[in-house]
Amino acid sequence: MKKSVLLLGAAVIVAVGVALLLSNRDETTVRSWERLATTRITKEFDIAPGSVQSVSFDAPRVPGTLSGKWRASGKAGSDTLSGFTLTDPSDAVLDSSFKGSSGSFQVKVSAAGKHTFFFENAGLKQTPRHVMLDAEFTPD
Repeated sequence: MKKSVLLLGAAVIVAVGVALLLSNRDETTVRSWERLATTRITKEFDIAPGSVQSVSFDAPRVPGTLSGKWRASGKAGSDTLSGFTLTDPSDAVLDSSFKGSSGSFQVKVSAAGKHTFFFENAGLKQTPRHVMLDAEFTPD
């Protein structure tokens, strides 16, 4: 009987403490939780021959790290894209590669705003490409 009363008392104290913490949240606490949130970018799309496809995402909290990978596939073994470029809101190039069928990236993001991935399907073999992009932005 004494153990159950002690356990019940401890549970009430913990519950009251949690309730007080939640009710006294200030803006700093909310901001610290927001900073921990990651943004996931997962897209699949087709690119017509001779075209460029862009995918954008907004990085509202900086600094942070953007990391991920992409992969292209096509018909008859023609998987290569002519270019991949990642830019920041001022159109500065953060990462790029040319003539590849896949790639990975990890860049520091210091500017808040719209960042854009560009995938270019140009070259001699004029066939559509299917692209899979999987990335994650994590605020520091």
